[in-house]
Amino acid sequence: MLAVNPLFMRDFLIFWRMSPHFRGAIWKITAFLFFSIIAGIVRYLSQTTQAMGHAPLPAFELAFFQSFLGFIFMIPWIIHNGSSALRTRHPLLQTSRILLYALGVVFFYSALSYIPLSQAVALMFLGPLFTTLGARIFLKEKLSGERSLAILIGFIGGLIVQTTFLDTSLGLYACLPFLAALCFSGDVLLVRRLVQEDSPHLVVTYLLVFIAPLLLIPTLLYGAWPEPWQWPWLFAMGGCAASAHLCLGKAFTCAEVTYLTPFVFTKWFASTLIGFVAFAEVPSLWTCIGAFILMGSIIMLSYRGARQST
Repeated sequence: MLAVNPLFMRDFLIFWRMSPHFRGAIWKITAFLFFSIIAGIVRYLSQTTQAMGHAPLPAFELAFFQSFLGFIFMIPWIIHNGSSALRTRHPLLQTSRILLYALGVVFFYSALSYIPLSQAVALMFLGPLFTTLGARIFLKEKLSGERSLAILIGFIGGLIVQTTFLDTSLGLYACLPFLAALCFSGDVLLVRRLVQEDSPHLVVTYLLVFIAPLLLIPTLLYGAWPEPWQWPWLFAMGGCAASAHLCLGKAFTCAEVTYLTPFVFTKWFASTLIGFVAFAEVPSLWTCIGAFILMGSIIMLSYRGARQST
């Protein structure tokens, strides 16, 4: 077994305590590793069920069980903190965030049933671009020439990724990642606002408590009871969801969004690796080019935002 150098651990812990940006980066990377695992599980459940000749579980049902089982993982924290665990100062923002996140998850999980992981996740990088445009349209924030150029470059990257599967019979399913990116971009803005006064645990708890009842209605009407072999994977999704959201909330309390944004790329590399190992999905050259163009545009946006804030 490999021995851990005590001096290295001591230096790591000192750096961890003294550098909030380092903590934020580690929390953000960990969060997106969990999100990547969830995406892999969703694709596995879809492909395996179809290979068995059965209809896969609907995306809203997967989201329901993920949220409900994720809430179960949060029960010890709720019991420990009592009624204060559900006391928020912004119920309207919490509700809006839950609705946006629910729609985003349903769109994204639906996309994973038809689109390879590397492509679906790459198109999710359009989220920061939509967020910047939304801030300009709805919040009247200034949009410099550099940021406009970054957005244009990013959408070109998105189109390159999109063209890699336009010749298939996906139809409207090809638009699902775009819709998911729109919803998640709004979700990120609301989370950033909420964690300024509500704890990360509270933000996660509200999401996991109230998103399940929201998705329960379509699940009861149009869903199907999971098969025995699917339950362990659903529990794994719940645990990963609770862990990912907690890590994401902690990241936002440690560092600003501009600094943390590039670490979202962890999700693409991890998801691509999962797709290659688990499903033999090899991303095309154009998918990789489009993904790296999107990453470059996000870095440009982050760099420009950092310059404006100094």
